[in-house]
Amino acid sequence: MPPDSAAPAAGPTAAPAATASELPPWSAPFAQVAFAGHNRPGDLGDVAAVRAGLDTAFERLKAAGLVRGRLLTGLAPGADTVAAEAWRAAGLGPIHAVYPFLDDPAQDPPPAQADSATWLDGAAAQQHGRNAHLAQTRWLIGAADLLVAVWTGRQARGAGGTADAVRLALEHGIPVLWVVPKDPHPPRLIRPEYLDEDFGFLEVVEELGFNRPPLAREATPEGLRAALSDLGLGERPASAGEDAAALDGGGARRKRGVAWLWRTYSVFRRVLGGKAAPFEARPPPDDLAAQEGFARLSRALDVADEQASRLGAVHRSHQVILLGVAILAALAGSASAPWPGAKLAMVAVELILAIGALLVWLDSERGERHRRWGDARRLAEDFRLERAAWALGISTTPQGGHVPGNRPTRQVRRLTGPPHGAFDAARVAAWGDWVIEELITGQVAYHREQATINGRISHRVHQLENVSFGLLLLVMVSYLAAAAALAGSGRDPPDWLAGLMLMAGAVVPAIGAAGLALEATLALGEQAQRSQVLSAQLASLTTDLEPSPVLERRQALAKAAIRLLRVQEDHWTEDAARRRLVRGG
Repeated sequence: MPPDSAAPAAGPTAAPAATASELPPWSAPFAQVAFAGHNRPGDLGDVAAVRAGLDTAFERLKAAGLVRGRLLTGLAPGADTVAAEAWRAAGLGPIHAVYPFLDDPAQDPPPAQADSATWLDGAAAQQHGRNAHLAQTRWLIGAADLLVAVWTGRQARGAGGTADAVRLALEHGIPVLWVVPKDPHPPRLIRPEYLDEDFGFLEVVEELGFNRPPLAREATPEGLRAALSDLGLGERPASAGEDAAALDGGGARRKRGVAWLWRTYSVFRRVLGGKAAPFEARPPPDDLAAQEGFARLSRALDVADEQASRLGAVHRSHQVILLGVAILAALAGSASAPWPGAKLAMVAVELILAIGALLVWLDSERGERHRRWGDARRLAEDFRLERAAWALGISTTPQGGHVPGNRPTRQVRRLTGPPHGAFDAARVAAWGDWVIEELITGQVAYHREQATINGRISHRVHQLENVSFGLLLLVMVSYLAAAAALAGSGRDPPDWLAGLMLMAGAVVPAIGAAGLALEATLALGEQAQRSQVLSAQLASLTTDLEPSPVLERRQALAKAAIRLLRVQEDHWTEDAARRRLVRGG
């Protein structure tokens, strides 16, 4: 298993972990550093010069504040082995190797230069027209915060080489620490934010050849510190439990105080929405669940998901209670019209309802529960996507995009390291099918359920509004008919009918306003439509899924699903402001 990030690296050159008092004022506690470099002697040149350049690069990373890290490398002969030696000498942490073929090198015993390793099935990839070394490069970049490259600066002469690693890193918002073979100058830093949004890599290569700023600058400790800081690596990662507690703002105390409110929305949902067809999620394969990285991400997901579910239940319940109170207050306030003798009692009831509603609203507003619910839900979904992506060695960062490195999900995944062991046909089939079910099949079932239930609730709330409005019309017509019938006798309609009309005139608009407020706050109809569209889009991804266990195909499907689910997350986050509670009067 990969060693824990807090454990010292193996080998006689490993340095002990720094204590808190020894850390520089700013530090990146832990980072995953991918390496790519040439293996052709003609490109690599003088090995001693390359080693000196790598020593300088790693020392400058330490000077910039990097305390510990994990080197991700293919450990191929040439620059890879030189980098592994330099990393060990710098005492920065463990090494994880990613090999493109199942038998390169033998898995038992594990490689001597690595603390842990992953083997990909390059032969299967080649049988399906994919390049094994490009698959290896994607795997390395998918988990990296920074790429160290020994690169001539020239375009690739074959797929999966050093130039492809640089291109993939820049496309995914990862800075590149560049050591140029046969060049006495210090290492350079390429920061992706300096590039145009739609940059062409061959144009970048030409510009690097002219060595024009700002694409490639000397990799000073200050420049590296700025690059790591922009990635969010200057903040110590909190555990998932600590982060969830921070989002909740001391939720244990509030949990006890509002526990009786939790089930209000679930009862409301069950009464108006009914039940959807049950879906039983497939448990992860035993060998996947046994991976320490998967277990750590699962624990973080469980904490975040429980937190989001509780905050959502409380917030939704508060909104249903407030709107129910508004309707009851309208009933109490108008009840004295048909029953004048109950006026004093109804005023007292209305006052109690108003005070209770004010306390519920103030508790939610002061705690910003609408925002914290949105944050907690986004965190849980990020963990869900990150865990599935981890199992297939892909990045959740969209191509051409950037996901901040200080997100708790990235921090937890960074500490876990990549999955280890051989991705043979059996593993790809088992893990790949579980990921597809987690990201596609399960999400299709979930969003179909959401579309069904939220659609029912929205429809039935509209039905309630229509029925109440119909009753109002009926009472008004009845009153006018009674008045017309009694006009000849000089009598007025009975007081109870007049009072009933006044009562309906107060209660029916309150019901209509409550329905509008419920839709504005919880967007049930809109969410039902989004869920219906998303479930159809996700279901369409599996129409051409090959039965053979091809890792690259499973990875492509997972990336497509993650893109769609990210859009749903973005909509959810954008709607946070409108989820503030409506008092209803």
